[in-house]
Amino acid sequence: MRLYRCKTPTDRLCPCGRVARELKVAGLDFETDRVPLSAKPAHRQVIIELTGQPKVPVLVEDDGTATHDSRRIIERIRQLSGGEGS
Repeated sequence: MRLYRCKTPTDRLCPCGRVARELKVAGLDFETDRVPLSAKPAHRQVIIELTGQPKVPVLVEDDGTATHDSRRIIERIRQLSGGEGS
């Protein structure tokens, strides 16, 4: 899996960090790509191609399925790890 997230250096200050923490707690392997803080389309073209919008976080599963919005991502992580959805 690949997590596209902002460049905030901590996992405590933003929704991207919340998703990263949830992935770690679930024990799921993932790679991280930090994207520019600016949500301008020119700076987040990869994100727009995946989801149609420039906002992060975005989680891309190994099969190419992309999920955006931290709440939806956390629900998906819980499904993948066998935990309950929220």
